[in-house]
Amino acid sequence: MGGRTAFLVLAAALALTGCSTSAKDLPVRTEYSKTTAFHEWKTFRFQSIEPKSPTGARYPRYDQMIQAALVDELTARGYTRIEDGTPDFRVSYELVFRGEEAPQSVSKGGGADPMARSYGGPTPSGSLTVRMLDPKSGEPLWTGYLADFKMTAIEPQKQLDSAIWRILVDFPPITG
Repeated sequence: MGGRTAFLVLAAALALTGCSTSAKDLPVRTEYSKTTAFHEWKTFRFQSIEPKSPTGARYPRYDQMIQAALVDELTARGYTRIEDGTPDFRVSYELVFRGEEAPQSVSKGGGADPMARSYGGPTPSGSLTVRMLDPKSGEPLWTGYLADFKMTAIEPQKQLDSAIWRILVDFPPITG
């Protein structure tokens, strides 16, 4: 009986986790300048957002969520966000959905606050790139890239928080 119970518990655990891939399970690609003194960085601000990504899509709702996740993660690591003056680094990001389809939300009752609705089709996957830039030249000094993470309209902030956390696991890199 003990073996059967263990098998059922294992099967249930696999059923719960085997159906989806979370951002925490996906590999991240990073590149960075080996000559940059990342340990000296203390302050950051966001790079001005371009009107469109190279694919022509912009997601204002998700931009706000990504910025909130980046601020939370970077401030938890001891960095300070500044609005004025020259920071030690600038942060930029790009979110792209495969097939140019984002998780959908609609306003319920004509209001301005969108309510999540189910997505008609497979759960879209996105790729997210985060770059830490030289504040003067705009040159990327650190880049993290996460591909194929699942994104739904129901809990996008939670999924983006997880993706940002996963991308920044190795930031700042250990250099020198």
